[in-house]
Amino acid sequence: MSLLRLSVTLLPAHIAIPLARVNLASFVSQIIQIGVIDTLLPLALTNAGLGERHGGMMLSLYWVADLIGGFFVAAILRKVHPFIPLLISGLSFCVLIMVVMYAPQSVFVLPATLFAGVGLILRWVVCDGLIVQLAPHDKMGRAVGFHETLMGLGIVLGPILIGWCGDDAMAMSGIAFVAAIIALVCGFALPRIEMTSMQKGAGAALRRWIDHWDLVLIAFVAGFVEICFLSVLPLQAQRDTGLADAGLWLAAIFVFGGTICQPLIGYMSDKGGPIRLSWLCFALLLAGAVPLAFADYGFFAAIIQFVLGVAVAGLYTAAVLIAACGRGQGYQVGVLVLVSQSYTLGAIVGPSAGTSLLVMVGSWALPVLVLLSAGGAVLLLMMRRNVQQPEI
Repeated sequence: MSLLRLSVTLLPAHIAIPLARVNLASFVSQIIQIGVIDTLLPLALTNAGLGERHGGMMLSLYWVADLIGGFFVAAILRKVHPFIPLLISGLSFCVLIMVVMYAPQSVFVLPATLFAGVGLILRWVVCDGLIVQLAPHDKMGRAVGFHETLMGLGIVLGPILIGWCGDDAMAMSGIAFVAAIIALVCGFALPRIEMTSMQKGAGAALRRWIDHWDLVLIAFVAGFVEICFLSVLPLQAQRDTGLADAGLWLAAIFVFGGTICQPLIGYMSDKGGPIRLSWLCFALLLAGAVPLAFADYGFFAAIIQFVLGVAVAGLYTAAVLIAACGRGQGYQVGVLVLVSQSYTLGAIVGPSAGTSLLVMVGSWALPVLVLLSAGGAVLLLMMRRNVQQPEI
C-alpha cells in the first residue's frame, strides 16, 4: 500500500488512478495464471494418477498456447477495448481451475489448458501495453519496475494459496472467480490501447522478429535462465543432499531478489537508460555463474541466488523498456508481444535444457547454462554493436 501511495503522490490523479487499476488487474490475474497454475496443474494431474510426465506435458502446452496466441494479440487489441481480453483471460483461468479441481482425468483438461494459455498472453500484453502507454516517459522505468514487483509477489502468493486451499475444490475455484471479477471491474474503467496500423501476414511477423533479434535475445535469456533455475534447483538439491528443500529455499531467494529489487531496477533505467541496464544485468549473470558452482547451499549460495534473481528480472524489465522506446504506441505493443513471446520461448526450452544438463554434469549444470546463454548473448550483441552501432 505504501508503494501505491508513493506512486500516487508522484503522478497526477488522471495517470495514477488508471495505472493503479492496471496494476491491480494484472496482480490478481498473475496470482492465478502463473503463481497457482504453474504449480497446481502438474501437481493435481499427478495426484489424480496421471503421472508426472502427463502433468509436465500439460504445463508445457499451457506455455506453448501462450506463445502461439501472441501472434494474434496485436490484431485483437486493435479492435476491442481491454475489457474484452481481460474477460477472456478471467474466464479461461476460471475454467482451467475448475476442470483441474473437479475433473482432472477428463478430456476437458487439454482444451481448458490451451484456452488458459491464450488468456495468459492476452492479459500479459494488455497490461504491459497500458503501463507503457500511461506512464510518463521520465518515470517509465519506475512504473514498469513497480508492476514487475507485483508480478513477482503474485508468483509467490500462488503456492501459498495452494498450501492453504489446494485440496478444497470450491475454495480454489472461488479464489479464481474473485480474481477474475476484480480484473474485470478494473478493466471496465481502463482506456483503450492506442494502436496504429502495422503490416500483417507471416512475412511481416517474421520481419519483426528479424529486425528486433537483439531484443528477442534479451527476453529469451531472461525466460530461459529464470525457469531453468526454478525447475532445476530443487532437483539438484535432491541429487546432492537427498532433500529438495534446500533447492526450494534457494529458488525462493532467487525469486525474492528479482521481486524486491524491481523498483531499484526501474529507477536505474530511468537514470541510465534500459540499454545500460541490460548490459549490467548480463555482467551480473556472468560474474555469478562460476561462484555458483562452488556455493553449496548455505549463506553464500543465497547471496548469489539473490543477485542472479535481480539480474534475470532486470533483463526482462530492460526488454520491456527498450520496446517502450519505439515509434508510437502501435509499434510499442507489437514489440511488447515479441518480448512476451521470446520470454515464453525461453521458459519452454529452459527446463528441458536444465534437466538434461543436470544429468550430464551435475552441479555444474546451472553455471554452464548461464555462461552459455548470457555469454553467447553478450558476444552476439557486441558483434552487432561493433558492426552497426545500434541501440539494443
